[in-house]
Amino acid sequence: MDFTRLQAIRFDPTSANANLTALPSTLLEGLIPGYGPVAQIIFRVLGFDIGLVVSAGLVVFGLTKAVEFLYNKAYGVFAQYLMSNIQIEDDDELFSSVMEWIAEQSMTKVSRDLKAVTKWVSAYEETDEERNASDEDVLDESGIFNFEKWASNIPPRYEPNFGSDEFHHEGRWFKFARTRREKQAKSPWGASEDQVLDISCIGRSTEPIKELLNHIKRWTLTKDNKMTAINRPAPKEERKDYAWDRQSLRPSRPMSTVSLDQKEKAKIVMDINEYLHPASARWYAARGIPYRRGYLFHGPPGTGKTSLSFALAGIFGLDIYCISLMEVGLTESDLNKLFAHLPRRCIVLLEDIDSAGLRRPDEPAAAPEDDTANDSGTDDGSLTKISKSDAAPKPSGQPTSGFKSLISLSGLLNAIDGVASHEGRVLIMTTNHPEKLDAALIRPGRIDYKVPFTLGTKDQIRDIFKRMYSTERDDDEKPDSPTKADKSVKSIQSANRNSTREDDEFLELLTKAPVLDILEPEKLKEMADEFANELPEGKFSPAEIQGFLLMRKKEPSRALKEVAGWRESMLEAKEKDRKVGELQ
Repeated sequence: MDFTRLQAIRFDPTSANANLTALPSTLLEGLIPGYGPVAQIIFRVLGFDIGLVVSAGLVVFGLTKAVEFLYNKAYGVFAQYLMSNIQIEDDDELFSSVMEWIAEQSMTKVSRDLKAVTKWVSAYEETDEERNASDEDVLDESGIFNFEKWASNIPPRYEPNFGSDEFHHEGRWFKFARTRREKQAKSPWGASEDQVLDISCIGRSTEPIKELLNHIKRWTLTKDNKMTAINRPAPKEERKDYAWDRQSLRPSRPMSTVSLDQKEKAKIVMDINEYLHPASARWYAARGIPYRRGYLFHGPPGTGKTSLSFALAGIFGLDIYCISLMEVGLTESDLNKLFAHLPRRCIVLLEDIDSAGLRRPDEPAAAPEDDTANDSGTDDGSLTKISKSDAAPKPSGQPTSGFKSLISLSGLLNAIDGVASHEGRVLIMTTNHPEKLDAALIRPGRIDYKVPFTLGTKDQIRDIFKRMYSTERDDDEKPDSPTKADKSVKSIQSANRNSTREDDEFLELLTKAPVLDILEPEKLKEMADEFANELPEGKFSPAEIQGFLLMRKKEPSRALKEVAGWRESMLEAKEKDRKVGELQ
């Protein structure tokens, strides 16, 4: 824009032609080349001087900008001195709780600027939209459940878009702002952004906002009191920002589903309950006892060690933090940081501690192995890695070189109960071979309670059968479920019109899908006793028995009829050291 032409303008206010339209016309002629001829053409054709419009527009524009400037300045001063604010970052658990609560408020329902969320919402848990989605018309033409068809009935969740909005809660005015900022720690996958929530209110005290956040936490608790959060270490490159990453949020497991003696379960629950009570911390401190509690769950695979850990987390409302000492690149420094960032009350789960490859301080750290020696060519030219268990066995008497962790035994012990370690957590270790554990790891003070798990007993077998075929827990089943036999047959018949003979034979098999037998409690108890008598004690794990019943989850009579054949098949497979039996 050329402003030099303004110098040539000579405006004489005493001239007879001087008026309000002359000034903007002269200015616009100097700023916009060609304005004069255009204004003259419009005046000749329409008989209208656009100078009046330009003058009014300039006045309105100037007043608008002035009011906007004054408002922003006044609001900035007002917000700085007469408003309070609390900020929440997206790596905090409270962030998702606030976003979920905001999505349920009326401000989200009437707003004209929203953000639709679908995929990431259901990554952790089943949402309300999924629970309330219709089960109608979810079968395809062949009578098979079609996930995409069912998922299309789930509406997205709508939440406020980036920007600000206002809402009222319990008679108070709040301002909600959602913004983005560049991530401070650069990600190896490129630049990324953090999200920040700002909640403000009028007044020089943040108490109203704190009360609102407490309300949201209570709302989340009542909504998710039947869920257990599973956390694992965050990727190594992201631990500068946060150490833990929530992996999943699953329904809490009832204690009745854990295959363990009832008295033993009661003792464990009572012990943890007493330990977690707030008065216990003061009791420990008054007597100079470290406020820690460790548990060792040991027994064969599939006996319920991890299941008990999840059930305990559900009972006490604790999150689970799983640490694998076999993680590649996990150092003692990383382990100390992970333990330092644990919440005050949680369950720390160290699974399969016997296979963690812990080394003594005098042993060298693990060195990268040459993968070339373990690669074998296949017929198609690709490489297949041979596991150490498949390699030729070494002669007896020679030591086998297994995985050696970067973490030494002393490093793990310092992280668990060293001088700088925090207190108040529940530590649970699981192992299939307790005899392989170092005595220093399970000494009293580190492991206070040892829980043995055994292969299935008569009582456990009986309980598993009754739990599998009991209908008392099937409260969520919808009465108008489209999986009924008549609807399936109808869908299959309609599909047969355009199918081949082979398809017809296959689809005919689908019409034979079993319907759950409804058993009276007395009949169920009788069948459970008979089923338990068919299986010997101490031979099968609860997981194996449950797997057999899952293949017949709607047919208790069939399970009872085929259990003898399955028993013989599995015993023969175990005797010959086969991984699977002939009868599944």
